Amino acid sequence: MKTYSTSQIKNLVIVGNSGSGKTTLSEAMLFEGGVIERRGDVESKNTVSDFKEIEQNNTSSVFSSLLYTLYNDHKINLIDVPGLDDFVNGVISALTVTDSALMIVNAQNGIEVGAEIHGRYISNAGKAILFVVNQLDHEKANWEKTLESIKERFGNHAVLVQYPVSTGAGFDSIIDILAMKL
Repeated sequence: MKTYSTSQIKNLVIVGNSGSGKTTLSEAMLFEGGVIERRGDVESKNTVSDFKEIEQNNTSSVFSSLLYTLYNDHKINLIDVPGLDDFVNGVISALTVTDSALMIVNAQNGIEVGAEIHGRYISNAGKAILFVVNQLDHEKANWEKTLESIKERFGNHAVLVQYPVSTGAGFDSIIDILAMKL
């Protein structure tokens, strides 16, 4: 196993309202990083992080899961925490060991109550939040409303780095502002 220097390790907590897609994104990150050979699915009850029977029966995280992925010669440690308000202690404890938070926002609903609660704890811990808008391919996705809800609840410091060309059934591409490419 490769040894990483401290500068090559990043720690992220993955937060968001229940059902926003935290576990699905975690699974995709592990797959893209080459850590797993196939992507699991919450409904199929075969994801890396939701492996306990209670989580599989409820198709929802109950326990925090420690995962990792690899990217550009860096190891990224991920803590996939439950999104239900009842389990907010997972967020609080994860914030003590992570550099920043990755907040998953459902494009159909925008910022929901659970995400707001998580956001307060993240702000109190002085950690940066990176927002990921998920489910842009859903027919009820509303990019503008979602972006507006992020800025409304977290302020205008939320900086747009990528945005979709279209949403809903036609969603197939994004524009990366930093790379200046489609």
